[in-house]
Amino acid sequence: MRTSLPGKSASSQHAAANDHRNGMLDLLRFAAALTLVIYHFLYRGGVDAEFISVDYGAAGQAVSFGYLGVNLFFMISGYVIIWSASGRDWYGFAIGRVARLYPAHLVAMTITAVMMALWAHPPLTTNFVHWLANLTMLAPLFGQTFMDGAYWSIIIELIFYGWVMIGLFSGVVPRYTDQAVAVWMALVIVNNLLLGSRPVELLFLTEYGAYFAFGAMVWRLSSHGVTNLRLVLAGLALAMSFHTVEVQRLDVIARLGEGGTANQMALANLFIVASFLFAVLLGRVVTVRPWVLVLGGISYPLYLVHQNTGYILINLTAPSVGKWTAVVLATVLTMAVSWWIYAVVEPSGRKIVRSLFSPAARFLPRTGRNPIVPAE
Repeated sequence: MRTSLPGKSASSQHAAANDHRNGMLDLLRFAAALTLVIYHFLYRGGVDAEFISVDYGAAGQAVSFGYLGVNLFFMISGYVIIWSASGRDWYGFAIGRVARLYPAHLVAMTITAVMMALWAHPPLTTNFVHWLANLTMLAPLFGQTFMDGAYWSIIIELIFYGWVMIGLFSGVVPRYTDQAVAVWMALVIVNNLLLGSRPVELLFLTEYGAYFAFGAMVWRLSSHGVTNLRLVLAGLALAMSFHTVEVQRLDVIARLGEGGTANQMALANLFIVASFLFAVLLGRVVTVRPWVLVLGGISYPLYLVHQNTGYILINLTAPSVGKWTAVVLATVLTMAVSWWIYAVVEPSGRKIVRSLFSPAARFLPRTGRNPIVPAE
């Protein structure tokens, strides 16, 4: 996130923001997005033959755990959102999230809709009503599917942001963040191991809450010091993350008819947790380079725009150029579009969103006046 610091030039503000930014998390975020791109192109689309008409065989099997990239996104989000929320009031935080998410979503979703309308075949079909429902980012509430299958995780993120916003409004965040996470982890454990309530799972994010909570506690431990409560919460969140990947493994087997072993998934989960911790630690000493910010910046639009458009591009080009050239073209083109969204659409979109919503701030109850946000 970027904010204006009073009394400083734009260049000095940018430099100050970079001084506080963890570039390794930007790289890790990009790695997670690219992992999902490869997973969808080489494995997921091929397993579901109606999405991609070609099969990548052993290469696809080698990346069949790539869906764990979403879990890594959630872990990073728990870390950086609690970090950034610590310097904002509730309304500033809400505007920042809308400005960050919606412009890219609007453009990426529309690009996907156009691609599907022009070149896709069932089940990748769309119409005007489908597009309208997806403008809200909450298409299932209006009886429509997401324009792209990847959008489901954005809803998880939105619910998490909603709870953080409530925490800021009530004053629980940042003052009682540890206690709030303790209550949350209790809900995660009880619902995942005992109740199995779908409404509780959706409202309190109990399926993926362990990843958000682990990221949040790593931030609290690294920025505010070690306490017994924080260590216990981090340990519980880590333990429950292994439960989550086992549930995911069984779900994948049920849907696709194949999946890794429990031990393989546990090792894969351990790897993404270790990668996250390594990035947190190393990011404190590594200087942020401009290209690192670019890679981190394109990760969100790449996540939004790659899946269905990539499937369509592969299907269109594979018969003439071969399946391997087709997958390279799809990856390069979706990354190029993602860069355009990051470099052109998002800056303008942020300005529009803030100009629309910032004036209302004077009429709303505020919980703080310092909008400085050190992380994205």
